Amino acid sequence: MDERAAAPGDDAADEEAHSGVIRGLLASALDAVRTRLDLATVEVEIYLLRTVHLLVWAVAAVACGLLALAFGLVTLVVALWDTHRMAALLGGTVAFVALAATFASIGARALRNRPRMLEGTLQQLEHDQRRVGGTG
Repeated sequence: MDERAAAPGDDAADEEAHSGVIRGLLASALDAVRTRLDLATVEVEIYLLRTVHLLVWAVAAVACGLLALAFGLVTLVVALWDTHRMAALLGGTVAFVALAATFASIGARALRNRPRMLEGTLQQLEHDQRRVGGTG
């Protein structure tokens, strides 16, 4: 007996409330996406800086080591020029081939052990997905 008849203004108020909720959810989703994109940007910058830093030092070390070895081998060849020049030249060639194989092995291991790019961002997105699904 205490039932009220729906007033014509109640439908409009309900629509406004629903649209406000939808706008709020959309704003929250956009904020979450922006946060994830900011995180991804920072991770890419860190990854690129780390890669450049690693490359600069690796090239410098390899260049200095190879120059030192080259000068050492030239000195050995000059010292053995009259007696064993072919042995000295072949020894130098074998040394450079061994160094190339060693550097290739170290480089391959470094590439296998590097962290995945955007690993933190992907983990955060998985966490968000679990939370939305209700399992987190």
